[in-house]
Amino acid sequence: MTQQVNNSLWSLSRTSKIHTNILDHKEIVDVAIIGGGYTGCSAALRLAEAGTKVALLEAEYSGFGGSGRNVGLTNAGMWINPEEIGKVIGKERGEILNQFLSTAPDLVHGLIDKHGIECEALRNGTLHLAHNETGLKALKEKIRQINEEGKLVKLLSKSETFELTAAENYLGAIQDMRAGTIQPLEYCNGLMLAAKSAGANIYTASPALKINYKHDQWHIKTPKGMVVAHQVLIATNAYLEHIYPQLKKSFTPMYYSQMATDPLSADQLKNFLPGKNGTWDTRTVMRSYRTDAAGRLIIGTIGNIQSKNALVFKSWADKMIRETFPKVGPVNWAYKWAGCIACSENYVPNIHDLGQGLYSISGFSGRGISPGTAFGQVMAEYLLGHIKPKDLPVKLETIKPISFNKIRGLFYECGSQLSRFYDHVI
Repeated sequence: MTQQVNNSLWSLSRTSKIHTNILDHKEIVDVAIIGGGYTGCSAALRLAEAGTKVALLEAEYSGFGGSGRNVGLTNAGMWINPEEIGKVIGKERGEILNQFLSTAPDLVHGLIDKHGIECEALRNGTLHLAHNETGLKALKEKIRQINEEGKLVKLLSKSETFELTAAENYLGAIQDMRAGTIQPLEYCNGLMLAAKSAGANIYTASPALKINYKHDQWHIKTPKGMVVAHQVLIATNAYLEHIYPQLKKSFTPMYYSQMATDPLSADQLKNFLPGKNGTWDTRTVMRSYRTDAAGRLIIGTIGNIQSKNALVFKSWADKMIRETFPKVGPVNWAYKWAGCIACSENYVPNIHDLGQGLYSISGFSGRGISPGTAFGQVMAEYLLGHIKPKDLPVKLETIKPISFNKIRGLFYECGSQLSRFYDHVI
């Protein structure tokens, strides 16, 4: 998989500085973390708060990978429904995971408040939009399952949905007030700075190139230095380069692309998400819509906008705006970017036990912010010895390769591009 420069709106509009601290010596720690996204930074923060000597290695800068290319929705749960989670990982474990993920947005917004992270956080709920009758039926079933544990979400009528979104042709929506929106790269950067303030040694522009186990410790080589640790957590998700390439067999890479305009006028904003909710819909090739603090119009969909085969993205986006938000009028697409998602086989994250104190977390399947933050923290508790394997939200497992993984990846990409072409010409 070829990595791409992070030219996202979030990277280009950030107000925080990029912190560079290259590892140029030998560092001996209790725990080493590879990857400076939500999971790695969250784990480093919790470990440092507990007094553990921890070093984090990031190849570029905080949020360079999928974390900094995210849509920025602090959602609860995974893409699949609670009962489906129980079917794929077992009812008892599924109940643990569903409860764990239900409160994950509380953790995210709690960390934002506790550490004063400036990331445009707005916790006013997200909307899952029904694009047709089948989608509406699916949302009603989803609500039934989620509300088994209490009245956590509610169904909005067509008129209530239009009042909050000004989006044409949607029949209703799930409103989830547990969730909200953030500037995802600034949140990730804030987590990294919080971990540093707590005592974690943070090294950026320091890719982990090689890892070896000798003398009962892990030795991680970087271009100019080395980290020696008793335990290691690999938290690179889809942005896995040099270390433990076998992990690539356990997830399928899938791209999600976004486009954004310059800030809209006040009149335009009255006709594009006046409720300022983060949204996505029930299409198989889903669409997401949101704004940022500056009032930009941001849309997203599955597929790689940077692919040579992505020929109709702009015209597709123009048509989508004309049909869904007709009163907004023509817009100028000032930003476009793509991020790579690691999809697990069953769309539930994996915690891999790779032996001798080496672990990895991956496979968030497009739900990185809240689950990633929560998984990072709970894995830190496990490494600290505060919880046992049975208390983790998913089982510790060895690597299980996905059958026909390359074909699965091609299906995601080709299917999304064909869907846009169909939308464009029909």
